[in-house]
Amino acid sequence: VVKLLGSLVPEEPRLARKLLDPLATIVRNTQAKSLLYEAVYTITLSLPYARKADGSMPASMPSIVALCAETLKTFVEEQDQNLKYLGLVGFGSLMVSHPKVLSSPDYRPLVLACLSDEDVTIRTRALDLLTGMTTRKNLRELVTQLLRHVDLATGEYKSD
Repeated sequence: VVKLLGSLVPEEPRLARKLLDPLATIVRNTQAKSLLYEAVYTITLSLPYARKADGSMPASMPSIVALCAETLKTFVEEQDQNLKYLGLVGFGSLMVSHPKVLSSPDYRPLVLACLSDEDVTIRTRALDLLTGMTTRKNLRELVTQLLRHVDLATGEYKSD
């Protein structure tokens, strides 16, 4: 049902604002990883459509974005590669409406650590997120770390 609601948001943008708070409640209260992810992902899909008619954002927007980011962080910190991958996909979706969310020092080490993951899909997804993490202040640090990873990379991943 949550997934279906998320797919309806582009067709009925007003639905986005109505979904944010109930989905945030699900995120705060559920322990089921699959429901947790679908609720967070649906929120990230709804965020670009959540503006009010006057162009302002709902008052709860900052706390909902922070909730999504923290929840996705817990997914990326998991040992389970599938959950880690879902967390990175969720961050990519969150960056569509909030491109600076990963530039925070709270998330940078987490994504950079994924560049060294054994799973090439995790490494590739982390690499995709680096563009949203880059600021003038951290550009040198990120380039230095990327060059280190290039030296250690092998196969097709290295050429990408």
